[in-house]
Formats: sequence, structure tokens, C-alpha cells
Amino acid sequence: MASPTKRMGSDNWHYRRRIPAKVRVALAVVPKAQRPPGWFKEHINISLGTADRAQAKAKCPQIAVEVEAAMAAILNGPKPLTVQDISALSGDLCKAFAEGLERGPVATPDQWLRVAAMNEEARQGHYGVVAMPSIHETADEQRRASMEARFGGITDTFLARRGTITDAESRLKLIERASLDLMEGAMKLGRSPDGEYTPDDCKRRRPNIRVKSANGLDRSLTGLAEAWHKAALDRDVRKRDADEIASRFKKLIPFLQHDDAGRVTRQDIVRWKDKRLAEDISVKTINDSDIASFNNVFNWGKERGWLDQNPAKGTAIRTKRRKAKNRDEFFSIQEIGTILRHAAAAVGTKREAPKTTAAKRWVPWLLAYSGARVAEMIQLRKGDVRSDPDHGCIVRLTPEAGSIKTNRFCDVPVHDHLIAEGFLEFVKGSQDGHLFCELGADGTITGPAGGVYKRVRDFVREVIDDKDVAPLHAWRYTFKTYGLEAGIQEITLDAISNHAPKHQGGEYTKVTLRARAEAMARFRRYSLKPVVQPD
Repeated sequence: MASPTKRMGSDNWHYRRRIPAKVRVALAVVPKAQRPPGWFKEHINISLGTADRAQAKAKCPQIAVEVEAAMAAILNGPKPLTVQDISALSGDLCKAFAEGLERGPVATPDQWLRVAAMNEEARQGHYGVVAMPSIHETADEQRRASMEARFGGITDTFLARRGTITDAESRLKLIERASLDLMEGAMKLGRSPDGEYTPDDCKRRRPNIRVKSANGLDRSLTGLAEAWHKAALDRDVRKRDADEIASRFKKLIPFLQHDDAGRVTRQDIVRWKDKRLAEDISVKTINDSDIASFNNVFNWGKERGWLDQNPAKGTAIRTKRRKAKNRDEFFSIQEIGTILRHAAAAVGTKREAPKTTAAKRWVPWLLAYSGARVAEMIQLRKGDVRSDPDHGCIVRLTPEAGSIKTNRFCDVPVHDHLIAEGFLEFVKGSQDGHLFCELGADGTITGPAGGVYKRVRDFVREVIDDKDVAPLHAWRYTFKTYGLEAGIQEITLDAISNHAPKHQGGEYTKVTLRARAEAMARFRRYSLKPVVQPD
């Protein structure tokens, strides 16, 4: 693996590599304007954009992948563009032109009309000193030189920034199409008294086609999300969290009606946000799930050159008003009895997997007497339930079984009510492995566990229809609320439910298994008797 190096006169680290001989031969026929940035005659020298060696070293593998893909593309030779490719690229060039106007000085309508006139002169073959009739033998040669002088540079710069390498004929066709788009933009600005011009004017008539860069790298939203997902797992992000973040893009792409990462604008994210609000999605969900996911992936992509800017930056909803609370987050005594009776009566069907039925039967009870996170209890294995000679039956929630939010194990004493209900007999009679879900095709339980979670949630919703209380997560509030009522210390309740310490000092205070077992013995049984409402 290549290591970052420094060159004289620069504080930043660089990726440097010698170009193999056969690639140098193929590179010689590629126009200089279309060569990848940082590629020279015999070597590659790409700035990693940081003076921090650790950050530079983290970026090196991604750059190495891009370099390898670029070498393969160069060896294959420049690729021609289809009519649709040219149309899409020209639309993106028009969009880049419009966005550049937002950062530049404001010109008057007369000045823009003059720009449009020069564009038309180039199209007629009369722009610049290269268009003198005495220089060229034919009118076609004169027009080509004129178009090259006016639009060739901007087209080559655009292609180079995208990493797109194409043949000479396709390049000329793109210049032709781009000349129309750029002239159209200048004419619109000349006619507009306030100089208003937006990228949508070009995008509106462009097909939603994704163009890969000629170095073979996928610059789509799908490709970006997949690359981020792989990198996230490599740096030990929980798979469940990485899956959730990447899944947001599967919803965003149909909304945008295209899959091109470079075409996403801030206004697109604002429209997405407005759509979610109209669907009555909470501000917290939009900010903490949607916008946070977009920011995470787009920032990662910006750092690695997938896109020039993060379109989600600054789009979070700013509000000081919290969602109205119409009740407490924990279950009432009546709701607890209703859920536990419903779970105890769970009966499977011929079509339902036995482990799903077992999850409906036991997961609500396990949550009720532990305050554990739902997903962490669903991934429980037979071997995670053990008998301790001093402290009774213990359930261990461990990262070895699946994803744990705190990434550390948690020992939970089994309450005597669970034992009386037959939980230990259920475990003893189960096969080795996970108790409530099977392994997926990828060798993990992520997918199957997610399916079981939804089925258990829907099962509880059959008897708890109050939308102001979470059908499964509410057990975390419930266990700690009634545990406090029973006189159990908060630090002990945090330890049993695997809550992270509230401050650094809490990291040094551990709750022993003995203390947990004694606390669980003080935790009163929930009543299963229906609460009789007064007439």
C-alpha cells in the first residue's frame, strides 16, 4: 500500500507513484487537458490536502483505488460518448456555469447580451483572431477554430474535473451542444432585469442520465453511498448504523429522479425536507436521521473528491419548539399487563418462522425486566444464557452476538418472573445459536433481526395503539422508572440496561454482578391482572 510523501516547499502530504511503462504509452495519446489531475509524463503526484499524517494515510487507500481504475481506463483507451451522454454532460456544464454565477460579480443585462453575441459569433465562425478567413482553407475549418477558441477551454476544464476522457469526435459534439446551452444562459441573463438564472433552467430539459467518469469510477449517489458504507465498516462503525445511513439514499434517489451525486443541490435537500414535513415526519427524525445521514456521507464524499460541496450543509430545521408531549414515555401498569398477557398468549402460524413466534413470546418480557435495547435482545444466543452459582441465571448481551450500541458486553440477571414463566425451559429446548432469528445470506443477523424487530413491534401494536408511546423502546423508560420506584440506585439501573455513563468519572465506577442481582431481586413483579376501570 502506498504511503504518503512530502515534497519540498509543501506542508501537505502527497500520494506519489511512478506510472508503469505500458500506461505511459497509452497516456501519451490522451490530450493533456483530459488527463487526470496530478498525472505527469512519468509519475503521479496528488495532494492529499492535509498536513496531518494520520489523515493523509487514511486517504491513501481511496486515492490508490482511483489511480488503479484510471490506469485501467487509460489502457482501454478514450471512450466515445452517446447522444444521451452528451446531452447529460452539457446539462451539467450549464449547471456548473449557473452555479458559478452565484459566486461571481454581478454583470448588467447589456453585458450578458454581449456575451451571448460573442457566443453566437463563435457559432457562426467569426470569433477571435483564429477565425480570419485567410488562415483557413474552408468555412468548416474556420468555424471549428472559432468554436475551439470560445468553448474548447471551458469544455476541457469541465471534462478534466469530472475525470472524463473521451475521443476527439465526441469532444467536438459536446462543444457544439455546450455552445447552445451557454448561449441560452447568457441570453436569459440579458433578458432578465435582476440577472436571475438557476441551474434548473438547463436541468429541466435534460434526461436523468448518470455518466460515469472515464476512469471507471462510479460517481452516482448509489456508488457514493456504497463506498461510504464500506469505509464506515472498515473504521468499525456499527453495521446497523451504517446500513441505516446508507438506506436514506435509497429513498432520496427516487425523489430526485436521478442518481448523479454531482447534480444534487442544496435546494434538492430543502425540497426533500419539506416533503418529509408534509408527510408528518417529526423534526427530530428529519434532522437526526435524514439530514445527519446526508451530511455524514456528503462530507465524506467531498473530502475524497466525489463532489465539490456538501449540498446538505446548513439544511437542518432550526426550531426551539419541541414536539408536544401528551403522556409519559413509560408504560402504565395497565399497559404493562396488557402487553405481557398478549405476549404470553402468542401463537405462531404455519407460515411464521418458529423463532419469530418465540420472539413475540419472550422479547417483550425480557425487555420488561431489563430495559435492554430491542435489537440487542433480539440477537440473544442460547450460549449467552448461563447459570451462575452465586447470582442465579444471567443473560449476557455481547458484541459477539451482534451490534451493541456501547460496544461492550452487559450481564443482566434474569428476573424470577421470567423463570416462573418458563424462559429457562425455552432456552434449554432451543437449538444452539440465536434464539430469535436466523443468520442471513451475508452471514450476519442484521437483515433477519430487522425483520423480527418489525414483526414484534407490529405484534405489540395490536394491543397498544397509542402513537405517543413507542411499543418497544418504551420498556427502557419503564424498567428504569419502576426500578427507581423500587429503591434501586440509578447507576445500577444504568448498568443493567447498558446505558453509557453520563460523565467520565462514571467510567471508573462499576456495578458488580452481585449488586445487579440484588437489585433485580428488589424489582417487583409486574401484575398481569387486568386493571378494572371504575364505572
